[in-house]
Amino acid sequence: MSVTSLGENSKLTVLPSEREQIRKFYQEVLGCPLISETERADFFRIGNNFNLGVVYEDSALSMSDRMKSIWLELKADHPEELKQKILAFGITEIEYFDKAHFYFQAPGGQVFRLVGAKAST
Repeated sequence: MSVTSLGENSKLTVLPSEREQIRKFYQEVLGCPLISETERADFFRIGNNFNLGVVYEDSALSMSDRMKSIWLELKADHPEELKQKILAFGITEIEYFDKAHFYFQAPGGQVFRLVGAKAST
């Protein structure tokens, strides 16, 4: 039987007006390097082997519609410290039934669940 798994790349489509805020958040708050950029896209490295492509298009979904798309787990060595940086940046916590974790919607609309780097679930 073959094994199926997720790859190392994901794509998010956002409005061009969000580019500056997205760059600040991913680079300055999360510490993710901008590994490549084009006129209409930025590519960030998250961790050692995950890439997030952010494509800038006028036809992007609204922030509320993006809230309904896939949510990703973000692992950090010091999740409480990162949570405080995220809140200081002006991001609001998402109220969710799982009270053991911090959920937030990043600039651009991607929703994350923040966990410790050693977390298994």
